[in-house]
Amino acid sequence: MVHLKRTLSILSLSILVLCAEFAFAYVPQRGNVMAYLGPYTYKTEYNGVLSDLQQDTGGISLIASGDVSDHGALEMAAIFMHKYYFRDEGDRSIAQRTQTMHITIAYRRYWAPSFATSVGVYTNYPMGNINTIRNDFADSEGVNTSASSPSETGIDIALQGELWQSGLWALMAEGRYSYALTKQPNEYSNQYGIFLGLRYFIQARVEKPKTLKDQDKEKPTQIKTQPEQKKEKAAPKGTSSSPQKKD
Repeated sequence: MVHLKRTLSILSLSILVLCAEFAFAYVPQRGNVMAYLGPYTYKTEYNGVLSDLQQDTGGISLIASGDVSDHGALEMAAIFMHKYYFRDEGDRSIAQRTQTMHITIAYRRYWAPSFATSVGVYTNYPMGNINTIRNDFADSEGVNTSASSPSETGIDIALQGELWQSGLWALMAEGRYSYALTKQPNEYSNQYGIFLGLRYFIQARVEKPKTLKDQDKEKPTQIKTQPEQKKEKAAPKGTSSSPQKKD
């Protein structure tokens, strides 16, 4: 747990510092739809005698996100990985690994144009064969991990930050912690990981979505209502649409 807290603290500070350097960051707006794709590096939270057995802790993550307001979004993530499960009972342990599909439905809250947090519920679906790396229990005891269960449910908490943006494309970093709710007794299946993804802006409800640049440049006195904009467009060139003062 100490290692986890230290990792998340360093990641959070790094995201905040990096994001502060970018003036042109993403501004959420209702109706915007985006997709993220990239590698996901993770590790099961376990410091027991079998912790050195974790290898190949790399997967791939795909996230679809849609803004529901000017400060929040709903997102769905699918993460493919090889997850490790550990279980200790006294001086005996079992370690298993299997392919899983980690599905998350979450709400993302933007606290700043380049920094957000999210919380959601996940379901982890083990797939394929179970690789038993080590088992100190007899087969007759029937001791297994959640790798043999049809599914696993838990809570996801994440921190996201935008590192770079250019038009429809952007690069983002995310730190994620997954807390399992349906685990076996004395089982270790909680997980933390880092996602580095490429974001693509798919669509928006308006023709020109808001940007931080627009918000910085526009002053309240410069913003015109729709009737004023139409009147200005309809006016002949070289004339002013504002009413003339009479003598």
